[in-house]
Amino acid sequence: MSQPNIPNGDQIMAMLNGVKDKVSDPKFLENIQKGIGPAFESVKAQLGTSWDDAQMIYHMAFDAGFDMKMETKVAAIGALAYLVSPIDLLPERFLGPLGLADDVAVLMYALNYCKPEITRYQAYKAAQTPAQASKPIPPAAG
Repeated sequence: MSQPNIPNGDQIMAMLNGVKDKVSDPKFLENIQKGIGPAFESVKAQLGTSWDDAQMIYHMAFDAGFDMKMETKVAAIGALAYLVSPIDLLPERFLGPLGLADDVAVLMYALNYCKPEITRYQAYKAAQTPAQASKPIPPAAG
C-alpha cells in the first residue's frame, strides 16, 4: 500500500490563501463554530502536546477583543475550516483514521505558523481582569 500524499508547507499555504476573503464572513465563521467540536474530537489523540495550542487558535480566532494579525487569522481560520470541511485530500470516509493525516498536517502547520500570536494571546488573556475577559464561543460538543 502506498503512503498518502501529505501536503507540504507550500501546498498548505496555497489552501489557506483561499480563505482570505472569508475571514470576515459571519456565515462562514458560524459554520466553523458549528463543526469544530466533532472535528477537534477526531484529531485530539493525534495532536498530543499540541492539543492546547489547537484550542488556543480557535479561541484567539473568535475573540473579538483580540487584535490578531490578519495573516495569522487567515492561517488559523483556514486550518479550522479545513478541519471541519468534508472535502479533504485524504477523505476519512474512505481511509478511516489514515484520512486524518491531512487534517492534522494542516492544523500542525497552522499551529507552528501561529505560535508567536498564540504566545501574545496568552499574555493578553493573562493581563485581563475577569470583567474585561471576553468569552469566545466554546467549540460545539459533538
